[in-house]
Amino acid sequence: MTRRYIQRERAESAARTRRRVLDAARDALLRDGALEFGVGDIAAAAGVARSTIYDGFGSRAGLLAALADETLRRAGLDDVIAEYRRPDAVEALEGSLRANCRMYAADHRIFMRLLMLRELDPSGTEPIARSQADRATGMGDLALRLAEQHRLRDGVTIEHATNVLWLVTSFWTFDELHSGRGLDAMTCADTLVGLVRSTLLAGDGAIDPPTAGT
Repeated sequence: MTRRYIQRERAESAARTRRRVLDAARDALLRDGALEFGVGDIAAAAGVARSTIYDGFGSRAGLLAALADETLRRAGLDDVIAEYRRPDAVEALEGSLRANCRMYAADHRIFMRLLMLRELDPSGTEPIARSQADRATGMGDLALRLAEQHRLRDGVTIEHATNVLWLVTSFWTFDELHSGRGLDAMTCADTLVGLVRSTLLAGDGAIDPPTAGT
């Protein structure tokens, strides 16, 4: 019993330490001024030794990756994925696009700083790069599903639809509306959904009736 209690206390202490480090890392990334992410400064802010960070996260890149993973999860990536998996392609498109806007708005500044930092230190933001790659694959798949369900406007190719979907699901597209135009998340979503409907979808998105011989 005593041994299990000690193990539990150690685990809880390690979890609290990890939480302090991640909170300090987040604060460092959000700090105004130059985009810096130094292990020494983060360790001091969290009240731990530098070695504690290396023991817990492996490296500076590992700490950044953990912060990026947590940001995606807490902001709502699972909701985006759940919407995307709807069988109806139009519902999947519109639902995931709205969830995407909610996710970006939930942690807008941290997403911006992580994407900026990715340009300076790609190794440290692997989860963001992985999310971008998944988005590219997903938009191609969604465009194909729209075509297979006869939801694309006449003349719209799968490639063109993929490019448009890539554009409207980008953080920077969202930011142009959110920061540049001062729109809230839902108004951004309404704007982007309206754009997709007017440029890609046949009619109101309903399945076109089959023509003779098909």
